[in-house]
Amino acid sequence: MVNLNRACALAACLATGGLTVGLVAAGPTEDFGAFVQSQLRAHSQQLFGFVHPLDESSPGPYTGASVNALVVAQGLKVTLVSSAVHNSTDQIALWPDDEHPTHLFVCSEESADVAVERVDLSQPAGSNATVIVKGLEACDPVRRTPWGTIIVAEEAGATGGLYELIDPVHINSLIEVTNRDTGATTDPLHLVKRQAVGSLSFESFAIKDDGTMIYGDELAPSGGKAGGGIYKFVPSIPYGGGAPIQVPAQSPFASGTIYGLHVARNNNSSNWGQGAETGKGRWTAVNTTLAGVLQADGDIILETAQLTQLFTGFYRPEDMDIDPIAAENGVFRACWANTGRMSHGFGSLTETGAVNAEIMCLIEDVSAAAPTGTTPVVSRFVPGAPGRQMYDNVAFQPHTGNLVILEDGPVNVVTPTGTETRGNDLWICLPDGADDDTQTDGCVRFGNVRDTTAEPTGFIFLGSGEEAFVSIQHRGVDEAAGTGSLMKISGFKIH
Repeated sequence: MVNLNRACALAACLATGGLTVGLVAAGPTEDFGAFVQSQLRAHSQQLFGFVHPLDESSPGPYTGASVNALVVAQGLKVTLVSSAVHNSTDQIALWPDDEHPTHLFVCSEESADVAVERVDLSQPAGSNATVIVKGLEACDPVRRTPWGTIIVAEEAGATGGLYELIDPVHINSLIEVTNRDTGATTDPLHLVKRQAVGSLSFESFAIKDDGTMIYGDELAPSGGKAGGGIYKFVPSIPYGGGAPIQVPAQSPFASGTIYGLHVARNNNSSNWGQGAETGKGRWTAVNTTLAGVLQADGDIILETAQLTQLFTGFYRPEDMDIDPIAAENGVFRACWANTGRMSHGFGSLTETGAVNAEIMCLIEDVSAAAPTGTTPVVSRFVPGAPGRQMYDNVAFQPHTGNLVILEDGPVNVVTPTGTETRGNDLWICLPDGADDDTQTDGCVRFGNVRDTTAEPTGFIFLGSGEEAFVSIQHRGVDEAAGTGSLMKISGFKIH
């Protein structure tokens, strides 16, 4: 809900410009929540940086050109960046920086032969992708590190691994992972498995400048067992800044300690466990002496540790990003998507999943006496809603703190007259204002994938906050052609 202080401030600002907001116009017969939603749409230029959000999702199917497969709000523009990437291209990393990238690094989720690609932004869209790594299973997340490397990881269940690419822009020969268990590669100087961070189903990272990392296990609850845990890696030798590293041993991911999140276990409380997902918690060191945790090949199976140490479980923790506004104020805040599960699209008469998605956020409070020197505090930032479902990728917009959320949900909608399809949506949500809760002040739909065979993924803003890259994954026409659709959305205005 938009707090009145923020709304009144907006009203004053608009009134100065000769516009009338009419916040007092909501009469006793008008629902206040609907009124707030109408104000979000009416003033999206001031709040979100585009003229008007989309009123609804688009009906499918659509099999035309990729640039028209993604519908965006008035004032935004879609252009094709690459049609040479794989059709299962997922997350995206900018290189060498966020302001003026020359290359993109992308993971292909469904191809071991095209696991990691490098996209040269100076080349034509039809021929700008080069495969640099093969042999990974379900490569999904990719990040640029503060020490000048690229990390990629596998969304491959309990045995998913994390790999680090050294000097990735100069890799000129295809590197193969020849043994996923041990991490053996054909070029160990440029591609190294980081067993020290553990094995799980990777999709999310929030990396601090010194190499400390928060990450999640993309695991759903099953048979009464908790869902995926949230973990913290603390390097043995933190990165101290300087030039990009040149050899694998210099990386802070080479060695360290893993901690699991216990929410509500702060100050030795006994009231922790299933149902305790928000509030203060503590980081508990992963016990690698437990049966089945540390494997003979060196992998640390974090799902096994969670089952014994009972780390807090969430419903499929997926993509994660760091809040840039909080960081400017000296606060580390990372937010991630809990995907939930739905069987049908919004408005369907049939629904057998019915687990709403949500966005959770974790703040690290400095506490010298706590393990790792911090107390984690978890809150629910964007609750589930029938009209927004199965959140997947998230991305904070620089300079505003607005959060983009992408859906990865079902598209079939059962109606009284049959079954229709509607595409997945792209949402943008305001930060929490000065009200007394910790939730977003409101969200609007700014994009929709009208190709109902596809989903949006990998959204990432450039440093200006005015442009962003996004993958349109699994397009049926792309799969038939063996190509993908990597797009750019431009036109966001920063206020």
